[in-house]
Amino acid sequence: MFLLVPLGNPGEAYTATRHNLGRLMLQRWMERHCPRPGVERSFQCGTLYRLKRPFLALVPGTWMNLSGQVCAEAARAGYDPARMILLHDDKDLPLGEGRFRLAGSDAGHNGLKSVFAELGTREVPRLRLGIGPFERPLVDFVLGEWTPAEWDLIDAMEKPFADFMERLASAPDLQAIAGQASFKVVA
Repeated sequence: MFLLVPLGNPGEAYTATRHNLGRLMLQRWMERHCPRPGVERSFQCGTLYRLKRPFLALVPGTWMNLSGQVCAEAARAGYDPARMILLHDDKDLPLGEGRFRLAGSDAGHNGLKSVFAELGTREVPRLRLGIGPFERPLVDFVLGEWTPAEWDLIDAMEKPFADFMERLASAPDLQAIAGQASFKVVA
């Protein structure tokens, strides 16, 4: 099983913000492919949901900067961090692009910093979802809401995201899709 970990901030006030793109893409995918997820397990810092095979969703209930807490709880419960796939926004990729990586740096992303610190490794697979080009101040940009033009690109990302999920579901292992499971929406 793969644990999809959509990084973001909880609550309605953050639903339409750039920092929550990972949560948004997973939510939209779930609406089409597994509309009634069941609770597999509750943790102190989040919830693990059953989705269609081979997926579970580990949804943090904490702020973005504390995302690693639920990942650490899941790891202590026996879930392998190498099978956790972080879904997160990336200011350095243009909106409409997604890149899958098996490991790497946090690139200044506080949610990733938290996950890496709590798990004690940077070798955690992730799908980087572009929100760029970013503007300064960065905090205002990532916590800002999408513009109408950006919503059009997000809508166009749904199919490539679903294709990524299909490739992931059918891959014999993550190495098989590393470097090949990227996408770019052409506006």
